[in-house]
Amino acid sequence: MSPLAELFRACLHPILVPIVLFLHWWVIWFTIGRSFRPTVKLLLLARIVGLGGGYALYATGALGLSNPQLDGNTLGWIVAFVAAWLWFWSLEAATIAWVMRRKRRSWHWKPYDLTVLGCSHAVYLLGAALLA
Repeated sequence: MSPLAELFRACLHPILVPIVLFLHWWVIWFTIGRSFRPTVKLLLLARIVGLGGGYALYATGALGLSNPQLDGNTLGWIVAFVAAWLWFWSLEAATIAWVMRRKRRSWHWKPYDLTVLGCSHAVYLLGAALLA
């Protein structure tokens, strides 16, 4: 299995999922202004979009098989980490922005919030890489 497929599979690890849900809930809580119900709804929608898309890529085999010569290749894992990080970060940021702009037209991402969201995804994927 390719390193990217391994990362997407590891993102669904039962130990990692509750930790990530809490971490992302906290990030969204501060991003949208501390209201419980919209935070939960945005969290679930963003995680379904990000993880659902990643799992669909993994389950359909679209990520391909790994080259036996490249198994354990550090560069392959670094590229997979960056690709998965950009995947989750951009999809979830776009999903949250789409929903929030429909509710409040003047809403926009603050640089700090995007940075914290990106860092939370990096921590999440680091945990997944260690569990893969």
